[in-house]
Amino acid sequence: MDATRFGCFVADQRKKKGMTQKDLAAKIQVTDKAVSKWERGLGFPDINTIEDLADALGVSIEELMKSERQKTEAVDEKVMPKEELSPAAEVVALAKVDMAEQQKTLCIIALVTTVLCTIAEILGHMQWDAEKLQLSADIPYTAIVPGVTILVYSLVRRLQGKKTNQLWALGLSLLLIPVVLFCGAFLFCALFFSK
Repeated sequence: MDATRFGCFVADQRKKKGMTQKDLAAKIQVTDKAVSKWERGLGFPDINTIEDLADALGVSIEELMKSERQKTEAVDEKVMPKEELSPAAEVVALAKVDMAEQQKTLCIIALVTTVLCTIAEILGHMQWDAEKLQLSADIPYTAIVPGVTILVYSLVRRLQGKKTNQLWALGLSLLLIPVVLFCGAFLFCALFFSK
């Protein structure tokens, strides 16, 4: 794929739609500098942006990748059955699925690690006094930082108009882990270790 040809195609299609670089950038959630860079032939959009760019320009992914409109009537990919996708569209679709799976796996690993570290940190700071039926604990700030961080990130995404995918519920759950763990430890110690 030739960067200069690609840039000319993007600029031409954008102008046909009556959009400025800033309008196009806002539609696909990139900076106008990125659009300018593509149109000058100094680079290509990220693989995650290709589909949105094609939609915004009113072209198919294949047309965008080839940097030319189809000679016959343009075929809308959304109408085309999956098995009839062009090779370029298939590559983009497979790359998106692969990246989504990797992100999901990394998020699960990070979440499980965070929860286990939080539990270990809280349990390490608990002290049980069987005579007074008293459980004291210092809940370290590291136990609540992940929850607060995810809640703030969720709020920022919401303010940007992006999907949060229940991030706020995850953040709230992480904030409640210390409380639930403390109450559970107290009940366990009171039932089994009291005199």
